[in-house]
Amino acid sequence: MHSGQKLLNYMTLLESSSPSPIGCIKEDLNGKQLNCTEAFEEVMRSYIHPRLTHIEGRAIEDIYTALQRGDYETVFRIDRNLRTRTSPNEIDAEMRRAGRKLLKLSKSLYPWMNFTPIIEALQAEKAFGCPAIFYAWINFQLEIECKEAVPAYLYHHTTAYVEHCSRLLHLDDVTRRKVLIRMIDDVSERWLHTRQPSLPSFISETAYESPIQKTL
Repeated sequence: MHSGQKLLNYMTLLESSSPSPIGCIKEDLNGKQLNCTEAFEEVMRSYIHPRLTHIEGRAIEDIYTALQRGDYETVFRIDRNLRTRTSPNEIDAEMRRAGRKLLKLSKSLYPWMNFTPIIEALQAEKAFGCPAIFYAWINFQLEIECKEAVPAYLYHHTTAYVEHCSRLLHLDDVTRRKVLIRMIDDVSERWLHTRQPSLPSFISETAYESPIQKTL
């Protein structure tokens, strides 16, 4: 099967596993109830898109690199670091559930895949189980190139946030599409900037030593 079709099939799975974004936006940058698209876009540009590109996107790239070497320990360190850098305590449980749900669905869809190392790491609490680690793990085994996988991840999550905003603010279809176009353009631009060779890798050996906090 062509890698593009594999990616499309997987993104369909991802849609069913995470119909709403983790840590839904309900407040503006001032902590007041979200009441307009301008406030939503400000949160996306100031917080969500930098997190998706500079942290999660780069992490997926480094997970790919580690998997190419068969270096599972680095994969699990990246996962632990993702948890501490992207997950406030109040959404820990939500992120963990999303990751476990994605793993369960993926095991059903891809019974031939090797999930044993990551399952054992989760049981031993060497890994937290952020959705990004499962995303990278599965796409790597599907032989989907990283340059395709990361943008698809960014677009998926950006779209999920816009759909959430649309429901929250009762947007009409025209307004929703315009917001989506602006947000996709923004996250694409940020990812191009993040990919500049002069920027340091996400991997930092000392950053991965934080212990996993039990929340469930």
